[in-house]
Amino acid sequence: DGNDCFNAITFRNRLHYLFRRLLRAISIPGHRPLVFFMDDLQWADRASLSLLSSLVLESDHLNDDDEEGAHQSQLIVCSYRSNELDRSTELKTCLDTFEAAPSVRITNINLEGIDKSSTNKMISDTLKLPLRLTRSLANAVHTKSAGNPLFAKMFMVLLA
Repeated sequence: DGNDCFNAITFRNRLHYLFRRLLRAISIPGHRPLVFFMDDLQWADRASLSLLSSLVLESDHLNDDDEEGAHQSQLIVCSYRSNELDRSTELKTCLDTFEAAPSVRITNINLEGIDKSSTNKMISDTLKLPLRLTRSLANAVHTKSAGNPLFAKMFMVLLA
């Protein structure tokens, strides 16, 4: 029914508006800045990406005092696995829209995996053994984890 669709869109818009107003209420430029963090966006559903778009692209939740202060009162930080970005066309479209928006400033930080020597240092520190004794284990762990420190740690836990 067309009326139900209208009601759902109206409800979503109101929810987004109220959430933006909540953020405005709890963030005060120069006093209480707000950092809003969304993790693992590659798994975000359509509703979450819609809310994120509302936060990024709408400005009614920013404080009106002065233009500089408004942009300093809230920081939205998102993380996603770039190797899974092609699986989520909705996320890709969302990020492209943010990149194209003139009012949005985006800073991309790409995190690479750690190298073999860093993996060895991590294992050496964990096991409290000299680097030379943990090198072969570190090579195996680095290969299995592809340099991802979280995966390396999880793999070490499985070995224990």
